[in-house]
Amino acid sequence: MKSNLLSLAKETLQGVFHAHNWGQEFSEDLFDALIEEAKINLNRKARLCLHPSPADSLQVTYLAFSRPYSDRIHNHPHTPKVVIPISGQAKFSTFNIEGKVLSSQILDGASPVAVSLPTGVWHALEVLSPSFIKLEAGTGPFLKDSTVFLQTPEV
Repeated sequence: MKSNLLSLAKETLQGVFHAHNWGQEFSEDLFDALIEEAKINLNRKARLCLHPSPADSLQVTYLAFSRPYSDRIHNHPHTPKVVIPISGQAKFSTFNIEGKVLSSQILDGASPVAVSLPTGVWHALEVLSPSFIKLEAGTGPFLKDSTVFLQTPEV
C-alpha cells in the first residue's frame, strides 16, 4: 500500500506523508492505505499531513494506528490541538506533571465528537480496537520542540 500513499503524497520521514499541495484530492481507500502503513511501521503509526510543509501555519493531519499502540505521555507547548476520531476506538488520557492520570475518555469513530486540547496539557492515546484513525488540527509551524515528552523517574 505504501506505493499508493507515495503516489498521493511525499514521504518526509518513515510513515509520515505530506500532501503535494493544499486542496489535493485523495482516493476513497486512503484510510485503508494509512492503516496498512501503520501495520508495517515499527511504531504502529502512519500519518498523512494535509498541509504540504511542516512550516505551514495550519497543520491538519490524519493519523492511523494499529494495535498494540500507546503514546508516550507528551504535550505540545506552543500549540493547542483539536482531535476528531474517524474510525475505531482509543482511550485518550490527560496527566499531571508526575504522570498521574487526571482524566480519561474513549474516542470513538462511531461518535466523532471533537476533543480540544489547550497548549501544554500532558496527554497520551491508547488504541483499543484493531486500528484507530483520528484527524488532528493545530497551528504550525511544526518544530523540533513542538512535542515534549514527560520524563518519568526510573523505577
